[in-house]
Amino acid sequence: MSEPRVRRATVADVAAVVELRALMFSAMGVPGVDDPDWRAAATEWFGRELCGPHVCVVVADDREGRVVAGAMGALRLETPSPVNPNGVWGLVNNVATRPEARRQGLARACVVGVLDWLRDETAASVFERFATGEGAGLYEELGFVRTAWPAMRLRLDR
Repeated sequence: MSEPRVRRATVADVAAVVELRALMFSAMGVPGVDDPDWRAAATEWFGRELCGPHVCVVVADDREGRVVAGAMGALRLETPSPVNPNGVWGLVNNVATRPEARRQGLARACVVGVLDWLRDETAASVFERFATGEGAGLYEELGFVRTAWPAMRLRLDR
């Protein structure tokens, strides 16, 4: 393979997609990245959802054909509102690039692929992305704007 290739992930890519997700969490300082339970659950989830209508993962292969970057789009269905009259939201997440493949535009290409899927193949009318400080510039260049309401979270121990 001569040039990096950007494509939609398939079920054959599940392990690589989970590893990119772990890399993202590690870069964010999220504890528990090495816990095998979440990895097993994520592997099962991607295996089930990856080829369905509500999820799209776009990956970039390096010259040797290894997955080195990726981004995910998912749909979230909510009650229609003034902000989103049809209630279908697109969430762009799971954006990560292996260290040796950074600064080549691969993450950007994967995000653009996800945005194309959201625009062309879904009913989503508003797209969201929760970005780290390092990644915020990329999303602003792609048209994302900061919102007035920061995210808040309540975790239930189950």
